Amino acid sequence: MPCDSYYCAGTKAGLWGMRNRHTLMRNLIQHFLLAWKLPRWRWALVTAVLSDALGFGVALWPPVQWLLDAVTAAVLFALLGFRWPLLPALAIEVVPGLQLFPAWTLVVMALASMETRRATHDTESVGPGTHSISRKSQPKNIS
Repeated sequence: MPCDSYYCAGTKAGLWGMRNRHTLMRNLIQHFLLAWKLPRWRWALVTAVLSDALGFGVALWPPVQWLLDAVTAAVLFALLGFRWPLLPALAIEVVPGLQLFPAWTLVVMALASMETRRATHDTESVGPGTHSISRKSQPKNIS
């Protein structure tokens, strides 16, 4: 039988697994906090939370809910670029009954926690890609 943390909690392999999970969770939280420093991630999370909150109010009117989800998807794609996890969130929000699940908020938080780029004061985002330009390396206008 393979040794996982449930069966081998007192063994060296079980302790390594728990330590590894702790490190993983710490890294996810650290990446989320770094992503939070970028305005596009803050706007994406605010958009997701507002959409999920408004979704509760319009749950009984499916066309309004679909319009809200389409606008939310468009705004999130504009802010974050094309990200595959946004598509299942859109599919969840379209299904009646499942729209009460806060899919937008959870997906944006998960994407932000997987963001590995450093958010510093001397970089600015180029766009939906994964590159950034340092302000120090940009050519200066000599006029």
